[in-house]
Amino acid sequence: MTEKDNEEKVVTAWYSAFKTGTDHDLWGQPVEAIDGYRRLSKQFQKCSSSDTNRFTDEQKKILGKISICLELRCKSLQNPGISEGISLDDLKKIGATLQNLVLQKAKDFPVDVLDAQLNSRERNSNDITDIENEEDRQPLRERGSLLPLPISFGGRPVLSIRIMKIGLKDAKQFIDPFISIYVKDNQGADLTSHQDTPVAKCKEDSSVVFNVDVHVQKTLDSLPPGYAVFFEFKHFKPKKDTTSTRCWAFMESDEIKEGPAVLELYKKPANFKRKNLQLLTVKPLYLHLKLSINT
Repeated sequence: MTEKDNEEKVVTAWYSAFKTGTDHDLWGQPVEAIDGYRRLSKQFQKCSSSDTNRFTDEQKKILGKISICLELRCKSLQNPGISEGISLDDLKKIGATLQNLVLQKAKDFPVDVLDAQLNSRERNSNDITDIENEEDRQPLRERGSLLPLPISFGGRPVLSIRIMKIGLKDAKQFIDPFISIYVKDNQGADLTSHQDTPVAKCKEDSSVVFNVDVHVQKTLDSLPPGYAVFFEFKHFKPKKDTTSTRCWAFMESDEIKEGPAVLELYKKPANFKRKNLQLLTVKPLYLHLKLSINT
């Protein structure tokens, strides 16, 4: 299956979820509508601001605008009778734009997003172009760049990885530790956009605890033979004002199965071709994961 086919499947799933939301909205079910709108909005916001290669810059602009409109519609549903947000009729106009995302231009967007924002009462002027929640207003390094679970790939398998903790003898000494995740082919080329976890807040004597979920943005059956998932443990060095890699780990495609996984740690720099590997330590310190496969 080609990249274009994958993109079309994602857009089809998004449109289906959008239509379900507007149906709930029409039927007078605001709780269900808001829940659906917000999940979609979060997905669009992440895709529009990430470095994913799946969508063009033009398509990302459109996704960002749709995300804003969904949030404004939620505001209308939460405050009935108050002239803020946008109407259901206006939101429905966006459906065709989403359905034909591949062909659309941002300048042809059917709703004046800025006007809708300006007409929304009780909206702080600092929020005009920022619909993210409080968590998303943290500094970029702190909040990471994890992408949400794809809504649907038509029953095809999608890998989710819970990063539980990483064992390190000097765990408490690391400042703003996080893990970067990559999916690469056997030549070290990227297959998806890399993701960063939020900064870990819990550090024990011999481990840094994350307990966060990473969702691979392509289906397992669309990835080429010999791919691998890589994990780089990074931390901030204030004296040099830079981020440094401490160690790394990886998981081969044939090791991916549901349940717990324990990966060995290797000395930096990461070798994405998986050659000349050197263990970080002979001590029993590992990267602890839990894998799940969603359909």
